[in-house]
Amino acid sequence: MLDPVARRRPPYIWGLLQGCALGKVLGYKSVSVIEFGVAGGAGLLALERTAQLAEDLIGIAIEVHGFDLGAGLPPATDYRDCPNLFSGGQFPMDEVALRARLNRAQLHLGPVDKTIAEFTSTLSSPVAFVSFDLDLYSSTQSALQLFAGDEESVLPRVVCYFDDIVGYTFSEHNGARLAIREFNDRWSKRKISPIYGLKYYLPAEVQQRRWSELIYLTHFFEHSRYNEPDSYRKPYQITIDDQNVTDVVSPRQ
Repeated sequence: MLDPVARRRPPYIWGLLQGCALGKVLGYKSVSVIEFGVAGGAGLLALERTAQLAEDLIGIAIEVHGFDLGAGLPPATDYRDCPNLFSGGQFPMDEVALRARLNRAQLHLGPVDKTIAEFTSTLSSPVAFVSFDLDLYSSTQSALQLFAGDEESVLPRVVCYFDDIVGYTFSEHNGARLAIREFNDRWSKRKISPIYGLKYYLPAEVQQRRWSELIYLTHFFEHSRYNEPDSYRKPYQITIDDQNVTDVVSPRQ
């Protein structure tokens, strides 16, 4: 949070660190983090910088990917895309300027339903964190195809940030919330769920920030590694005075 670029997106910092820490504990050598909806590029630059810092902190390689149409939002299809809020062409990208600033992030430009299919077929490191900032229901629905692949493409739990789900005229029946609900209806053992009460587990200075309500987990319950411990330290006893006594478990080699 002291870095001037990374701190532009605090939820990216929290989500990336949590996702990559899980990857580290489970013994993965590398993971992928993604931003859907790059627009001008400030968020992708923040994600890229956060990944650079996190690699040294956590000791895991991090691939960074950004997805965008490149020419701004596509036209809304119907009420589900909230055309009262968004219109085609908003948030265009200056591709040349953005590429000149990027150091490691890979840009995937074009309709997300096309680019995500190609991406998942070549993905080499499982996904640990995803930001969904595509504004439209239709685009978010397409991006969620990321979670339709086999278990090698994802960690057993993937931290997700959904930007457009609170306030305005968002509801369970339009926008990203509708895309989430339809995903959950479609899959019996893959579910996208809020992290309930997350703000109570955040530092006091950020507890009242809106983004604590925008963080979700995608659970892959059928993942062969879902039930493995997700931290090195586990409480093994609570004393009569209500104190946790912890045991240190050696990291996997």
